[in-house]
Amino acid sequence: MNKKLGISIVSMAALLLAAAGCGSNDSSNDAKEIRMFVSGDTSEGGAYTKMAEKYQEETGVTVEVTDVPYDDLLTKITKAVQADDAPEVVRVSTVLPDWNDYLLDLTAVAEDANTLESMTIKNEEDVVKALPSDVTATGLFLNTDLFDEAGVSYPQSEDDIWTWDEFLDAINQVVEKTDAKYGMVMDASDHRLRAFTYQYGGQDFFLNDSGDAYTTDDATKTALQKFIDLNNDGIMPKSVWTSGEDASAMFKSGRVPAYFSGSWQIVDFSTNISNFKWQSVYSPAQETRAVNMGGNFIAGFNNSKNSEEGQKFIEWLYEEENYKQLCTYAGYLPAVEGMTVDYAQGQDAYEIYNREIAAAAQPISGKQTNDQVTMSMKGYTGLTGAYKDAIVQVLNDEISLDDAIEKTIQDYNDGFLKK
Repeated sequence: MNKKLGISIVSMAALLLAAAGCGSNDSSNDAKEIRMFVSGDTSEGGAYTKMAEKYQEETGVTVEVTDVPYDDLLTKITKAVQADDAPEVVRVSTVLPDWNDYLLDLTAVAEDANTLESMTIKNEEDVVKALPSDVTATGLFLNTDLFDEAGVSYPQSEDDIWTWDEFLDAINQVVEKTDAKYGMVMDASDHRLRAFTYQYGGQDFFLNDSGDAYTTDDATKTALQKFIDLNNDGIMPKSVWTSGEDASAMFKSGRVPAYFSGSWQIVDFSTNISNFKWQSVYSPAQETRAVNMGGNFIAGFNNSKNSEEGQKFIEWLYEEENYKQLCTYAGYLPAVEGMTVDYAQGQDAYEIYNREIAAAAQPISGKQTNDQVTMSMKGYTGLTGAYKDAIVQVLNDEISLDDAIEKTIQDYNDGFLKK
């Protein structure tokens, strides 16, 4: 063979192999890129973006975090799922029925991470389809300057938690002895109202024994009547519920000793309240120690381009060190059992909430959120907000409490029993 020709053939072969190798590397790189759709990452300190950067440093896999406006997120995911181009991972507030056939099985991740049972979403076959990414919980904030000025004590440990009667007596004393305008405020939300009914020993609204209609109980009726009385008696301002006055702003004014809201306020209060001292305290428990939990969920799709890589990322995210870091970045209450997280601010308040969740009656404290997500996944239309609207009508003397209960039960029957 001609020596030059032989060299040329060898060189050409080398080039072809190199080209093939480049092609192979490109495919490999494609397989190491995954997409994650979230909403609100920017407002939560870029927590998922930071975790994606850490994951890439450790594994070489690129996680493209797309922060989608909240109102557009579910629609964007659904369209991608229907086009067989789903994102590998999503963080969402609910799960839609159109996704069911494509959701990854996350049972092993839930078991390994020990996620909160009451907030872990399963299908009818008991397969975990969505993991709680973070939880919120209802809770009580006090203006401790007003309490101290009035010489009224407040709970400092789990050994001296108020009943609601004791708490109401305490705030009445504060109002009498200071310039406080009202005794307390509560967000205009049926989420907070449910926590109130739970703490009175109620089950709120639930399926009857036959499983064919929703009902309520006497403890819930007692709690709802108490809530109406608190508004009518001026202990709390009706304007928050009837005309949308901002409960948080009223508490921040410094003239309201107590605010029944939740853990999502901690960062704001730590940053923006400077005119008085405030503190998270254990919620009153008239009959039952309970909270109402909310949160978001992590899910993955098997019809994404790189579903195996998506599954690996979810597994990595729920490893203890990584999940703690996520919670620290975003200010999340952890959605796993027994985890302690170090926060940049509000550490004492977060620890109160974590203890509240650990001690809260279950499954009732996670029931609202779990029911809503599970029913949505099954294709039920869900609740319309009739509960809150009906209570507002009672406060406006438009209907009776019995009428409000009937309206709420009808909303449950329509939303959770009919498709």
